[in-house]
Amino acid sequence: MNKGIADIYRLPNIEEYEDVHLLTLSEYCASLEEQVYAIAQALPEQEQQTIQAYMDARNDLELETVRVALRWGKRSKQ
Repeated sequence: MNKGIADIYRLPNIEEYEDVHLLTLSEYCASLEEQVYAIAQALPEQEQQTIQAYMDARNDLELETVRVALRWGKRSKQ
């Protein structure tokens, strides 16, 4: 998981703004991601690269989604 995204799940007092379930889901996803990487190690190099490219793109998408949400949140408070 992208470090920038993971840091958001650990913001101080996040439970005031989000359901605590968010942290649980994040930890579950991190566990599954570790399993996917372990499985990928047994695959041919080309398939490993495809999996890694997908994970990287998904991480970028998550980070950009959070950035857009934060910008939108700031604008709607003004």
